[in-house]
Amino acid sequence: MEEFLREFIEAEVSHGTYEELWGFVSSNSVIRGTFEGQSHMVMKISSSQFIIYRLSLGRENTKYQPALMVAKRYLLKKINSRAYELKLPDIQNILD
Repeated sequence: MEEFLREFIEAEVSHGTYEELWGFVSSNSVIRGTFEGQSHMVMKISSSQFIIYRLSLGRENTKYQPALMVAKRYLLKKINSRAYELKLPDIQNILD
């Protein structure tokens, strides 16, 4: 599953998406919702739990998903790790 999370982070965290993804994941105001990236979907099922799955459409226009459930704080750390690798400006702090 670590491989799947790494694939998600590499595909979805970029200069153009960092702030929007960070805001969605870190927000305590948004309790449920989805963030659609280029090839992955992040589903917020509570203020601190997320399900990540890969988007791919089959013949019947259905989603196929190996999925991963991840906690908010861990996901924010992974997002920031990628942001530091990319040397993005304005990297956010993880607050409790």
